[in-house]
Amino acid sequence: MKISDETTAEEDIAVWRSKAPKEQLKLIRLAIETLELNQMHYENRGNEKGIIRSENAINILIQRRKEIESEL
Repeated sequence: MKISDETTAEEDIAVWRSKAPKEQLKLIRLAIETLELNQMHYENRGNEKGIIRSENAINILIQRRKEIESEL
């Protein structure tokens, strides 16, 4: 699944909820890494909207990661 904005981040999180917490953390880590690379690409291109979309999606994933970690 490719996360490109807030909506797809929330959709993927919903799908991942059925997985084990450690698997969710792995998927979140990979998604954040990908979004950070996308964000750097957008920065190089001067695409402010892309930067903001990536940043918002990253923040949603970080929030979910914190929720999972607090449950462990």
